[in-house]
Amino acid sequence: MKKKPFFFRFAVLINVLVLLLLLIAMNQLPLKLEVPLLTLGTPFLCLLSLFFFFFWLYRFQWPVLLFCIVFALSLDSWQLLYQFKSNTIFTSQGIKVMSFNVRSFNRFDWLKEKDIPQSIAEFIETSEPDVICFQEYAVNQAPKFNSYPYQIFLPYKSKGQIGNCIVSKFPLLHPKPIPFEGSSNGGMQSDLVWKNDTLRLYNIHFESLQINSKDTLFSTQHSKRFANKIATVFKRQIDQINQFNALASESTYPEIICTDLNNNAFSESYQSVSKERFDAFRERGKGFGGTYLFPYFPLRIDYILTDRKLKVIDFKTHELQLSDHKPISAIIGL
Repeated sequence: MKKKPFFFRFAVLINVLVLLLLLIAMNQLPLKLEVPLLTLGTPFLCLLSLFFFFFWLYRFQWPVLLFCIVFALSLDSWQLLYQFKSNTIFTSQGIKVMSFNVRSFNRFDWLKEKDIPQSIAEFIETSEPDVICFQEYAVNQAPKFNSYPYQIFLPYKSKGQIGNCIVSKFPLLHPKPIPFEGSSNGGMQSDLVWKNDTLRLYNIHFESLQINSKDTLFSTQHSKRFANKIATVFKRQIDQINQFNALASESTYPEIICTDLNNNAFSESYQSVSKERFDAFRERGKGFGGTYLFPYFPLRIDYILTDRKLKVIDFKTHELQLSDHKPISAIIGL
């Protein structure tokens, strides 16, 4: 029997390794562990596995079946990354909720575009959401949003100028901060009165990854420091989510959660906060749904989650570059 060329055997070995890591990252193997760097790299592993699939398909060789097997085993997880638009048509009306991390309205000139606050105000006016949950809202740089009579800003830190803000066309009652000890991020809650019903609205900005240009995996010293930093952030996120879930469990109102989770949908953080809730992207989204402007592959780290008593009528990721995040919106009905 003729021995396969070295390149073929090497490519199969790499392909198997990628698919094995993907199964681990997608929690398809009973290992009960999370490797933070592997979790963050899950979208890249997905794209790499697709590359191998088309590579073997083009060559018409049997390793193409490797991807088919793994895809069948992890189909539900793949739907966290990509959604085909549903053809279901809802006739009921709903409330349009938007979530948008505005990165302090470009107060440090991260973007070259001028007058970012006014451009965001014009986008909001055109999109016409009923309620907007802003994260990283800089109160001194913010436009007026005159079409929204109800506006509540709560800073991350006492007397701070940066925080979360909810603006609404419907009454907002009983606003409260949700502080995270030892963190520069935080959340808020408010009751929203809509059509004689009361909804509990949460606007949460969980612990940031704080990745910068000095973070690298290409030197022993920096890679270890980077891995430790990411592991610490993941731990803080879980602590914050446990705190939030305990708080949310005390409410009897149907809930809507707008959040910059700062983690992707393959993470333990996402699994914890989305458990027993609808992810609006999974219900009615389309495409990759990437919300963070990261080079080369999409990262979905912003979410609208709802109580299972509610239904998601529509969802959209807005192709807008006025921040390092894209706004997302969902139409939600009772």
